Amino acid sequence: MSGFDRLDHLRPNLEKMVGIIRNANNILVTMHCRPDGDAAGSAIAMAHMLKALDKKVTVYNVDEIPEQFTFLNGAADIVHELNSTDFDLCLVLDCGHINLLGRKFPYEKLTCPLAFIDHHSIPYPDCIVNLHDSQASAVGEILFHLCNALEVELTTDIAAALYTSIITDTGSFRYTSTSADSMRVCACLLATGIDVWDIASNIYENNPVEKVKLLGLVLQTLWLSKDGRLACLNANRYMLRQCHCPGSMTDGFINYARSIHGVEVSIFLTELDRDLYRLSFRSRGNIDVSQIAARFDGGGHKNAAACTVKGTVESIRKQVEEICTEAFKSLDK
Repeated sequence: MSGFDRLDHLRPNLEKMVGIIRNANNILVTMHCRPDGDAAGSAIAMAHMLKALDKKVTVYNVDEIPEQFTFLNGAADIVHELNSTDFDLCLVLDCGHINLLGRKFPYEKLTCPLAFIDHHSIPYPDCIVNLHDSQASAVGEILFHLCNALEVELTTDIAAALYTSIITDTGSFRYTSTSADSMRVCACLLATGIDVWDIASNIYENNPVEKVKLLGLVLQTLWLSKDGRLACLNANRYMLRQCHCPGSMTDGFINYARSIHGVEVSIFLTELDRDLYRLSFRSRGNIDVSQIAARFDGGGHKNAAACTVKGTVESIRKQVEEICTEAFKSLDK
């Protein structure tokens, strides 16, 4: 475990987390709703690690896992209904706030303690331990160290899931969150013999035709602010039904808006119900969108955040535009 720049920062809570996990037998693993590659990959890796310790494990999310991550061994075991809430411990991964677990998460029925493992900027306070590193590129990077601390063998199943976590949250190592530690971790993961081309092709080059058709409809909703610094895309329930797609199929679409020259912040609205939307944010790095999401009781980190908002596409977009206009003014000073 030597040779990593920020390991000393993690070590106190890493040791606490090891003790808490070892003392639990029946463990619930969950992550933010509408899981991305970091959430899905880290949860699947965590499940393999816990099973190696002979723990009883349930991995739960209120939403389906996006298609491009179902190739991971263990993805099929993720459940979306809980027959019981009688757990010793709940591990919450890649989630900056309890609200991001989703409206259907049975938080009030859980009697077990919560432990968070996260890299978002604001650690959630109501838990027994928070294994947190805001400089980590992904939760998968933190779990690599936890795997070593638990003395669990780094199998190819664990490595593939952790690599998925890191490659997706770093934008294939393009984002500023990529660090020397990220690369050192990935070097260790590759040493297990994982097939990086197979992982990348499943994630990025295995889209169902329905998703491509949906993308065509979504791109027609493109809206740009007058100054060209805020871009918006949206998907309503009619579009999803028309293309026979779940809401998870929109994963990654927001990046098309952010890729436009001059755009500083992009937003994506997915209709959940009448006048109720999941609002996702992406930033080029100059604006901290986690602070914008917090205005709507959401959370995230500097370059990616989310929340749930009531209103119409137009009214929500107007609210975000007003907030972003102020942020842009501060940026220009």
